[in-house]
Amino acid sequence: MDSLIARFDAVDDGDLKLCHARGVAYQADMRIRAPDGVNAEGENYFDHYAAMDGGAIGNEIHVRRVAFVDKYAGSDMAVLDVGIGSGEFIRSRPNTFGIDVNPKAREWLAANGKLPESGVVGFDAFTFWDVIEHVDAPHTHYFKRMADNCFLFTSLPIFDDLNRIRKSKHYKPGEHLYYWTERGFIEWMSFYRFRLLETSRFETECGRDSIGSYAFKRDLPGYHQTLDQYRRLYEPHYGTSAWIHFEPIAKEVLARNPKSILDFGCGRSDLVAHFWNDGARRVAKYDPSIPQFEQMPEGFFDLVICCDVMEHILMGDIQHVFKRIREKSRNAIFTISMRPARAKLPDGRNAHVSLMTASEWMRWIKAMFGKAERIPLQHDHLLMVRTY
Repeated sequence: MDSLIARFDAVDDGDLKLCHARGVAYQADMRIRAPDGVNAEGENYFDHYAAMDGGAIGNEIHVRRVAFVDKYAGSDMAVLDVGIGSGEFIRSRPNTFGIDVNPKAREWLAANGKLPESGVVGFDAFTFWDVIEHVDAPHTHYFKRMADNCFLFTSLPIFDDLNRIRKSKHYKPGEHLYYWTERGFIEWMSFYRFRLLETSRFETECGRDSIGSYAFKRDLPGYHQTLDQYRRLYEPHYGTSAWIHFEPIAKEVLARNPKSILDFGCGRSDLVAHFWNDGARRVAKYDPSIPQFEQMPEGFFDLVICCDVMEHILMGDIQHVFKRIREKSRNAIFTISMRPARAKLPDGRNAHVSLMTASEWMRWIKAMFGKAERIPLQHDHLLMVRTY
């Protein structure tokens, strides 16, 4: 399933898990079991949607979808339709291609010269009409292959209240894997760097029930752009907060007595130097925002200290950073702030770009390192976790 949603706090509700704070729910069992003999990978799936074409509502929706796409992408831009249904959108708009998991749909695309050999690569605009809620891991399968500044257009069911999912015609166990509120969907898309351009209810106006349509552009700041923001912030004084945690970290170091320590995301702090032990212990510092520490030290370490770093990492990059830390040691100490920072990045964003609860952080750390034990601190908004 989606690697971010899997980390969110969720309440069990029968066959669903409800992430109220994040505005998303998902199936407890993420296996796809389409009902009524309509299997997404079977030939009858394509025929099922082809039989529904030609109605007044469907025709009007496709006209409005084409206009929605052309408003931002222009009528000449090549568009890739992901999950083509019956192919009606492709027939309705010139220079439009498609990909699909359904064999009969792929045969139709190939026969009509609409199946690109490169998949999603090479396109600057994508459509996901009634698709994203069916895909277990949209980022893994599609988003991560999309270029910066591309457009994404989608429609999907939207819920005002996650507690009322089962009262909706869009509650489809085994077919719809995710259910979003509008706020939750827009926020989730932003984690993958998609900026909302427009929200529309034109499909609802055409006669469908509770369908939202959205236009996005993938131009929100990414890892390197955000790193540059921190470089500019660090220039005068930022990045010395590790001293707040000196005593509890020193206690852990004394108890474990590691032969080597890496301070990952050291900022301007010289914390790790106090554990040098007159040269008996190898200590090293790494911080991609500080020129003199931007090269990762070689070798494996007995312990990694990561103080006040993870809240500065974009949600979509947290998994990657945890992997880099794990490559240096399975034994780590994290300190993480769980409230907004006083500082602002030069572009106006809060310096703590990722805010999660203690349970969300610990769930993620445990998934990556195999263990996550909370170390009590004086302040509730601060989290300290060890992985050993």
